[in-house]
Amino acid sequence: MKYGIVKNKKFVLIDDDLQRLKNTLPFMPQYRAEQIAEYADDEVEQGHDGNWYKKGHAPQKPLEEAKAEKLAEINAACDRILSEAVSTYPETEILTFDQQTAEAKAYQASGDTEDAPLLSALAQGRGMTLDELAKRVIAKHTAFTALSGYVIGQRQALEDRLNACTTGEAIRSLAVEIAVPC
Repeated sequence: MKYGIVKNKKFVLIDDDLQRLKNTLPFMPQYRAEQIAEYADDEVEQGHDGNWYKKGHAPQKPLEEAKAEKLAEINAACDRILSEAVSTYPETEILTFDQQTAEAKAYQASGDTEDAPLLSALAQGRGMTLDELAKRVIAKHTAFTALSGYVIGQRQALEDRLNACTTGEAIRSLAVEIAVPC
């Protein structure tokens, strides 16, 4: 339940405590207690400007602004999942993932250590064979590819649904949920 004074469908004063609202009136002599009306919660809404209005009269965000905000929310959800997948690696190591994968594939195809200078150094540093390291790199690459494809596909589907939205209400009702495969 809310109590307030409305001018042109916009609340000039609003509160859920009638007495507190009445206590405000001495500081706003242009308003009187007789102007205060009672409103059910479903009769009021907050506009994007932060002000309160009678239901159905609140100004809405421009459609493109609302879409940009929702797209940022969608992208952040995707980034959170994929960033978590590589969170145990330092950034400098992540920068070598593509090279590691290319070298692992080249080495597995040729059996020539010259095709894998980075992996050869990594294998030596880890005390394991180049064959074993190449298998691990390919396995991790395959797993991350599957995860990223699944997550990014959902992100793209959400973006498609967002692009189809023609109202602010449709944008607000678009739930941003991206699942991780089991």
